[in-house]
Amino acid sequence: MKSKRDLWSGRFRKRLDPEARAFSSSPEDAAIARHDIIGSIAHAMTLRRAGIISERESEEIVEALRSIYKEVSADAAEFLSGEEDVHMAVERRLTSMSPAGPKLHTARSRNDQIALDLRLYVRENSLRMMRGIISLQKALLRRASGERSTVLPGYTHLQHAQPVYLSHHLLAHFNRLERDFRRIASDMDRNCFSPLGACAIAGTSHGIDVRYSSSLLGFPRHFSNSIDATSDRDFVLDACYSNAVTALHLSSMAEEFILWSSAEFSFIDIPDELSTGSSIMPHKKNPDMAEHIRGLASRPISDLSGVATILHSLPLGYASDLQHVKRYLFDSFEVTSSLLSVASSFMSSVRFNRERMREAASDPLSYSVEIVDQLVQSGMAFREAHELVGRAVLKSLDTGKALSDVLSQAGVRANVPSVPEESVEMRGSEGGSSLESIRKQMRRASSVVEREGRELGAAERRYESMVDTLLGK
Repeated sequence: MKSKRDLWSGRFRKRLDPEARAFSSSPEDAAIARHDIIGSIAHAMTLRRAGIISERESEEIVEALRSIYKEVSADAAEFLSGEEDVHMAVERRLTSMSPAGPKLHTARSRNDQIALDLRLYVRENSLRMMRGIISLQKALLRRASGERSTVLPGYTHLQHAQPVYLSHHLLAHFNRLERDFRRIASDMDRNCFSPLGACAIAGTSHGIDVRYSSSLLGFPRHFSNSIDATSDRDFVLDACYSNAVTALHLSSMAEEFILWSSAEFSFIDIPDELSTGSSIMPHKKNPDMAEHIRGLASRPISDLSGVATILHSLPLGYASDLQHVKRYLFDSFEVTSSLLSVASSFMSSVRFNRERMREAASDPLSYSVEIVDQLVQSGMAFREAHELVGRAVLKSLDTGKALSDVLSQAGVRANVPSVPEESVEMRGSEGGSSLESIRKQMRRASSVVEREGRELGAAERRYESMVDTLLGK
């Protein structure tokens, strides 16, 4: 079977070696095929506006590209089969459909084309990440509301520290996700400009209007330096970093699920639909999905490292090394999206064992900070109070006597909390663990989710409107 002629082959006497073609091809481009076509439609309209192609030619090209978009949406992998990359695949198919097809690449290079495709991909998938974050935040907020006064040990160094409410703990995870949302939003704002028109490296002699193409594609800004526009992959690093941080936060949450489901903790029961059994031990119920979250969270971290390693020491201007950041970028988004989805399912369905949590939080030794605070409030220096209570704790451990009895025998007058809730309620500082503080945090979290939802909804509508307009919907 005769191989396809490369669209750049005029300079060459011989065809590309088949092994070299396979080695350098980009089958992963299926992920950006739709974005490539959207960019090409905008470019065709820009060429028409500049008078480089006629209105009839523009209409032919746009109609053909919209048809190709449907093909790609049905099976992008099959569409790209045997092609060097998505750009050549789309152009070859377009040329077979329209005599004006060969004119589309005027005033454009694959260098600014791929930069645009990736920016559109990142924009679309960043919105998906933000939607996933909100979904998990809502699950956390629902569970925090239902467990507002459930008490459990707070941990430092994985040792009992001070009792806290479960709602307080869940809202801490909420706050992490709030930062994740804002980090992505900041990335999108900082990187929201179009590189289309930068061409290979030096711009173009054709009088195209880059402001017009930017507007068509929903970008509020356009590039200011053509060399930077085609070289820049900072936005890929930013996206991978944001995904990696989100994955880190989810791995922390998963680790808690795993620990809390163990017999030693017994703080939670994981539903059957999110657990697996053992091939040999009939009694086992394993937190496999949480373990998969914990393990898979390493992927976005390694994806970030992979992109940074490729970009390390690259000179300005496009180089084929940049082709390989795509795999890391695509994997980063796909894995992080799945992590968010499974974590949301976990948080929505896990059952908290309130009695067991309260039992674990009822060790009077964990009330020691409240005793120190009372002594300080009575006029004792903090270090003196800390030393005194520390010695009382040691004597309690050595003798088996209750901490309150040890303090009383030492002549120390302090109100040792009798239940963990008393200890928790003593900490009413801003952002602290008391119920009044929790109520404020809950109100704030509800407002945050509402604000995020409005912000994301507007961004999603803008993106969908841009795509629908270019597709003629």
